[in-house]
Amino acid sequence: MEKQSLKEYKYLKNKDFDNVSVIRLGYLSIFLMDFDIEKTEEILDKFVEMQSSDGEITDNINSKLSTGLCVFSLIKGYEKTGEEKYKDAALKGGDFLIREIEIWKSTNEIKITEISKNARHKGHPESSLECYYWTSPNDLGIMALGLASLSSYNEKYRRYAEELGNALYNMQLENGGWYDGYTRIPARRDQSSWYVVMAMMGLWECYRNLGDERYLESLLEAEKWFSGMWDGGSVYDILAYEGNYIKALNEGRVERSDDLRFDYKRYEETNKRDYVPSSSYTTYYGEHSYLLANSLLINLGVDIDEKKLKKTFDYIMNNRDEDPSNWFLFSLWLVRHRYLK
Repeated sequence: MEKQSLKEYKYLKNKDFDNVSVIRLGYLSIFLMDFDIEKTEEILDKFVEMQSSDGEITDNINSKLSTGLCVFSLIKGYEKTGEEKYKDAALKGGDFLIREIEIWKSTNEIKITEISKNARHKGHPESSLECYYWTSPNDLGIMALGLASLSSYNEKYRRYAEELGNALYNMQLENGGWYDGYTRIPARRDQSSWYVVMAMMGLWECYRNLGDERYLESLLEAEKWFSGMWDGGSVYDILAYEGNYIKALNEGRVERSDDLRFDYKRYEETNKRDYVPSSSYTTYYGEHSYLLANSLLINLGVDIDEKKLKKTFDYIMNNRDEDPSNWFLFSLWLVRHRYLK
């Protein structure tokens, strides 16, 4: 994987990033930081310029995701360059995330639902942040990624990162995954690989900065979930909620399957999906999520099944687009920056 980083840089170094999404720019800046500080600063300067007065950095509907990722990127940029403007923007973004958390908790009541009783909190969440009815673990994960990266700069960031890390830990299901969240929407009762790995990203950064062993325990349980989705190199995208599978089966939208593992066919709308009973359908969300999940553990110095990972890496290389995916780039960065025993 390390040799691949230089190949990707050679491909990206002359690319024009003018019409690229904020999320994409966030991952690009993290990856490029090791190779091209000038190009990285161009991206970080864009974040500084577009940041609103309340700290938000976004060009899409989910400002929590984009701001959380940009906070992580900006503080890494500050630590690399010493440019105070990047730290200031990161801290301002962190304050935005804290306000979002407080609004979230004050707006939504604690709601107990039958579907959440197989979570670690046994259906008794401590706050509305832990309520699957209102909350998506991927939002919490990327917000935690940003706030935990600021934990050494002010105690308040550490405190809120811990709150998010604890929420993710308490929401984890018995099988090691997480529901997609906002479970009042039936489609969001599935467990999708890309949502699971975003929850892992938050726990990874919380563990690195806060040191709570429960977060590592949670990461290892999530890796077991991914192992259950692995299929000889290819990886299923989704573990379907049984009710969603039955509905899709009755409507003729899916073939009968021996289990609830599927690939994701419909991706135009977040809350509508069709299932494919094959792990090698053309979306490849599962494979990239599996790669990232294992790279998070490699970064921490945790031993993983290298043979299985290589098969998935080779599978991605044989089926990928020329343009590397966000999580492919982040996986390469994680391996380059891994803990060496």
